[in-house]
Amino acid sequence: MSGPAPIAPTTLDESRRRIHDALLAARRVAVGTHAGEEVRVRMMHPGAWLPDDASAQPLVYLASMKSDPKIREITSRPEIALLLHESPTGEESTSWEMEITGRAEVVRDPAERERAKRATMRTSSIVQYLDSVGQTDLLAFVRVTPRFMKHRVFGEIVAGRPPSILEFTDASADRPPDSLLLRRRLGIWKETVRWASLTASAASVVVGVAAAFAVSGGIRWGWAVLTLIAAVSLQACTNIKNDLDDQLSGADDLNRTPILGLTGGSRVMQRGLATRAELLSATLGFGLLSAAIGLYFALAGRPGVLAFGLAGLFIGWVYTGPPFRLASRGLGEVAVALAFGVGIVCGTAYVQLGRVPMMAAAASIPVSILVALVLFINGFQDAASDSQVAKRTAVVRLGLRRARRIYPVIAGAAGLALVGLVVAGRLPPAALAGLAGLPLFVQASRVVSESFERPMELAPANAYTVVGHLASCLALAFGLAWAGIGELNAVLVTAGLAGLGLLLYYNRSIGRLAKAFYGVRDAVAGS
Repeated sequence: MSGPAPIAPTTLDESRRRIHDALLAARRVAVGTHAGEEVRVRMMHPGAWLPDDASAQPLVYLASMKSDPKIREITSRPEIALLLHESPTGEESTSWEMEITGRAEVVRDPAERERAKRATMRTSSIVQYLDSVGQTDLLAFVRVTPRFMKHRVFGEIVAGRPPSILEFTDASADRPPDSLLLRRRLGIWKETVRWASLTASAASVVVGVAAAFAVSGGIRWGWAVLTLIAAVSLQACTNIKNDLDDQLSGADDLNRTPILGLTGGSRVMQRGLATRAELLSATLGFGLLSAAIGLYFALAGRPGVLAFGLAGLFIGWVYTGPPFRLASRGLGEVAVALAFGVGIVCGTAYVQLGRVPMMAAAASIPVSILVALVLFINGFQDAASDSQVAKRTAVVRLGLRRARRIYPVIAGAAGLALVGLVVAGRLPPAALAGLAGLPLFVQASRVVSESFERPMELAPANAYTVVGHLASCLALAFGLAWAGIGELNAVLVTAGLAGLGLLLYYNRSIGRLAKAFYGVRDAVAGS
């Protein structure tokens, strides 16, 4: 009696056909990327692109929001692994899986972005929704160029049939140019210092320079630029030190609802983009840079600047670190407000004039309140993880429900302080331009009131608050400069119109992002 017929090896053409068919049938894919020495895996929707030439290399596209942290991980370490799995009949014998390894790259070319959009629309309700409302510009498309593809059907493997395998020579595996490596690293460092948050210190410097100009009628531009560099470096140092402290306490590791760039820290260590040693070096570097500029000012006839700098550095150091851990005692918002509001505004004016004029001290009050407001709103998403590590921020102490009522109180206090200082004659009437951020705070208050218990849906409030703070500070500086000149000249009009345009742009951008987020949420829920 003869045995079963031998299993014929899978031909190359058959492997191509089976792999191409599987790519078109796949609806979900597990994506593995590097996170430092670790590997992270998440589920996504694939979009296959198959060239007309069956022997040519197929591509797999992935889509995600541009703000998604994994986009940075992919650009930093482009080696990627995909695992596709489907069960056409629901039976184990017919289920199959396909392993793909290759390189990933974010798509920049408009024509290829369109191709990637069409490919991913087949499987992703998110891409379908954003395309229907004309907002696919919010998406990042990733091209996966396979080097190795293995397809196997479980029932056939048991029967002894070999898997279908395709291998390609990938030209993209060549060493990337140094310019690209540099851009990738700079992108990581922008996240490390929390680039968007640095407007807090920069805006305070602008207000301090404007206050000094309103008093003296002149600006020492070179010193103004050095002050800006010192203040931003001091904040970068503080931001990174905060990340280091929160890693030790576990606050950032436990945070499950961070909004990248706004809350939960930079998360570069959690995502494997930088090591603790690198962050320690960066903290030291930014601190030394700020200290060196302060020492220069002291030697150039401004010795009092050392007091401002040391006070700011001290507050930043103990904000989350020992021995005081101010954030854990509910004093973080007040301390940072004093350092980056009163401290920087008055310190900047001192550098310019050799003294702190009353106008600078007065202008620093509403600025400080708005700095506290930015920290306060960011505490909502961090509240759950902060409470687990006894980081008793203001939001943790109040509780989310009471904290939502405090947000408009703090925003209103900034506006009332500004109006009161103008009425008292401490600030010129033109300083009322600093109320420009009020509409944004009203919008943020509405979001906070409705979504205070839904961290991800609260994100527009974080963005409105950051932009509102920036708008108010720049408009306040505009008003002070107007008072210093004594008339509304062409330069001020141009600057004012540019600022208004920027404000409207940010307002529209945040509105679009919020609409996209809620639309995506509903699209996913309905799919």
